[in-house]
Amino acid sequence: MSLISIGTTRHIDFIRNKLDDELKLLQAEGVEYNLQEKASGDYTFLGYNIVPKTKTDKGGLQFKHFLAQVISEVVVSKWEENLIKGIIKSSYSYFTEEEKQNIFDKTLQFLADEDNLLRKNRILLKIAEYLETHDDLIIDGFIKFRLKEYVSELEEAVDSAVDSFLMEKEYNEFIRLLRHFVEMQDTKVQEVHVLLKPSGYFQLYDAKQNVITNEYLEDFVVDLYDTDINYEDLLISALITTAPQQIVLHLPDMEEVKNTIKIIDNVFGERVVICPGCSKCREE
Repeated sequence: MSLISIGTTRHIDFIRNKLDDELKLLQAEGVEYNLQEKASGDYTFLGYNIVPKTKTDKGGLQFKHFLAQVISEVVVSKWEENLIKGIIKSSYSYFTEEEKQNIFDKTLQFLADEDNLLRKNRILLKIAEYLETHDDLIIDGFIKFRLKEYVSELEEAVDSAVDSFLMEKEYNEFIRLLRHFVEMQDTKVQEVHVLLKPSGYFQLYDAKQNVITNEYLEDFVVDLYDTDINYEDLLISALITTAPQQIVLHLPDMEEVKNTIKIIDNVFGERVVICPGCSKCREE
């Protein structure tokens, strides 16, 4: 007979139900068990007596294998979110509750982009290794003291989410200032057509399809070789300088310039129109 004990402060119903499902498979092979459940403070302990058919049966080892699978699943699918919230609360307490929620959502997104199965398998191996020489396991302590690499991985995901959040916040503030500047500008031309190529190169035309020359752009002259400014920055600057009432975008390859389109749309809003298709849109 093997006595195997699991202690936990949370998700006890999930763990018990999962283990019961797995133990039905052992029962079908003749292995019997009984469960003793006890509460102590914040902890609930599940004690399983595994009784094999014969002395040579390995019902206890099979159960430990099931146990490692269940605990690794509960850590990744249930516990992980609480760990992330704890990391955010501890390391980034100065953010508002709304900002913390934003960071939490971004962290989950970062982790979802990775392979959850890989994280689960790494945890499973750690638990299986521990259970080879132990018959009791307290999940809270195991995570804290034996899954430090996993917790560090979550901390890195939170840090990446914070970086992304701050960059997004800075970007939104920058767009807000540009939009305010555009709204304060007097319109200099009624209509500007923008031919935007996949390389980022652009050309501006007026309503009569004439190339817009420096008479509209005399307020800014940029030497691309001497600065870090790119075509996207240059285009936004040109459009702000010309201050058109309407911007018509001609896009030979919309997918390749979707980020630029998004910025133009965010800054100029309803002034932006995408050409449904013309000779310029078909230029290569």
